[in-house]
Amino acid sequence: MNSEKWKLIREKSEHHRRWLVSTYFNRPLSNLITYFLIDKNVTPNQISVFTSLFSLLIFLSYYSGNFLLGGILTQIVSIIDGVDGEIARAKNLCSNLGGVLDSIFDRLAEILICIGVGFGASLVKEVKSAWLFSTVGIIGFLMDTYIAELVKSRTGRSLYESVERLEGRLKFSPSDRGLKLLIICILSVLGLPEWGVLLVGLISIFYAVVKFSVWIIDQRGR
Repeated sequence: MNSEKWKLIREKSEHHRRWLVSTYFNRPLSNLITYFLIDKNVTPNQISVFTSLFSLLIFLSYYSGNFLLGGILTQIVSIIDGVDGEIARAKNLCSNLGGVLDSIFDRLAEILICIGVGFGASLVKEVKSAWLFSTVGIIGFLMDTYIAELVKSRTGRSLYESVERLEGRLKFSPSDRGLKLLIICILSVLGLPEWGVLLVGLISIFYAVVKFSVWIIDQRGR
């Protein structure tokens, strides 16, 4: 292994101290994938599109009732999701278009997972509340991201700045996407994917409200 190339990839990788799963579990694995792809003729946007297409396999797995495969693929997508950004930063290919596409494809993957779980749990397991659970999951995923993006676009400041002290006390961030997908993965492997998306949805909605409330208090104190 080329130590200089590995060092470059590690230095260019995003490291969110409070995103425990994304930073300390997913990131080393995605770094390894990036290491083998960085010298190839592969663009960050191509990786983003590939990840999105891979998400269709997750949808089909859940739809068909193969929750074990769906859970495993969910975790794989969670890992490879960081590769496009790593390649972009390491090869100085970062762009506004790439950032927008990455965010769109992330949200698409989350929606496909929740809808796939809704179909699979309702048709295969005959869980009557499956669609309610999936709806909560979709709302949670979108709400958490939307509030953060809205604050950033309107104020030019990251919402994280307002909740940094709160997350410092918690020692982790409930917004960690890697954590959310890992929860869905584990409960899917256990045959309970609908409870996975419900739990993630409730965590996301609750924390989105908490973050927004903290931000409002922070704004009033300025």
